[in-house]
This record gives sequence, C-alpha cells and structure tokens, in this order.
Amino acid sequence: RRSMTEYHNILWDLGYPTSWEDPKIRELLLYNNRTPIEAWYEWRDLRILDEVQWYGWFIDYWMEGGLLRDVFTHRLVTLDHWNAIMLNPF
Repeated sequence: RRSMTEYHNILWDLGYPTSWEDPKIRELLLYNNRTPIEAWYEWRDLRILDEVQWYGWFIDYWMEGGLLRDVFTHRLVTLDHWNAIMLNPF
C-alpha cells in the first residue's frame, strides 16, 4: 500500500542517486529525517508512471522465472542486451 512512498523516501534520503556509487556516501542517513511532503508530491508527479512500469517489469521478471525482457518494450532480449541494461541502468 505504501511501497511507492517508502521507495521515494529511500531515494530522497540517498539524494536521488544516478549511479551505483552515489548512495554509498549517504546510506547512513537513511530514515534520519522525515521526507518533506512537497518532495514526495514533486517526485510523484514527475516519476510515478515510470516507476510503476519499472516495478511491474520487476515483478514479471521474477514471476516468469528470470525471463530476459527489455525494461521499456517488454520484448525478449539477448544476454548481451540484458547485461548492458542491468550494468548501466542510469
């Protein structure tokens, strides 16, 4: 019920990271401060539809036994394509 809100709060605490290294600096700050409601509304209005699509893709991946699909088109992909997406997500 609150998974997207909590997901946003974690991203906010981490400073909305854009690489794998960025969050390492801030991970001790998780849940130290309450996220401003305005930050939630701004993120929600900008990102929610993309995040819901990503979340659905993630559920499909596990429900289909790890079937390799493109995150955006949901078409089957090769292992090389998959690795390019997963190793460079930002």
